[in-house]
Amino acid sequence: MSHIVVMNPISSPPPPEALGGRLDSLAGATVGFFSNNKPNADVLLKETAAALQRRFAIKPLFFTKEVPSLEAEHDMLQACAESCRAVVLAVYD
Repeated sequence: MSHIVVMNPISSPPPPEALGGRLDSLAGATVGFFSNNKPNADVLLKETAAALQRRFAIKPLFFTKEVPSLEAEHDMLQACAESCRAVVLAVYD
């Protein structure tokens, strides 16, 4: 007799305090654009950054993890968290 284990791949959402507060304004803010390095993620992020630069005069910083299927390195996440007021994440295919 075989045994089947079914797992739910959906995680529960993080607690609200883990996400940080909403900014009053993006005007002049340093905004991170974080790519998981899948095809076209960079295109989406560059276009989004350009639109936000035109509208809010943001300062964009780009981050790209090396391997799409692996989690981002701690140092990169730390640098992103320390240098950006907000982050836009792209997981595009």
